Amino acid sequence: MALTNPDLYVLKPQREGGGNNIYGEHIVTLLSEIGNDERRCAYILMEKICPKPLDNIFVTASGHQNVQAISELGIFGVILARGNDVIENYSADHLMRSKSHEHNDGGIGSGLAVMDSPFLV
Repeated sequence: MALTNPDLYVLKPQREGGGNNIYGEHIVTLLSEIGNDERRCAYILMEKICPKPLDNIFVTASGHQNVQAISELGIFGVILARGNDVIENYSADHLMRSKSHEHNDGGIGSGLAVMDSPFLV
């Protein structure tokens, strides 16, 4: 499916830290290069979520800009287990960020995204 419609997917390396995701025709190139060998186990293929971009204003130390943005909400979870015995399992915190819809990857540290403060009602 990803070889015929690569823009619908993201290929994520299974490693610590973010970034280094593969998009679009780069998915076709990589999967064609590695074929069916064991290197495929180093990646997870995920269907892309395609939210509707909304008008937003990014406020940064250098000023502000009007953008078409998408927002992402991440929930941090904690699980502590000994074998099959779960000792702790709970949501610990959250992070909300917005990025321009033009960027596939958008990190706050790289300057491609901004932190949001959700107003829960």
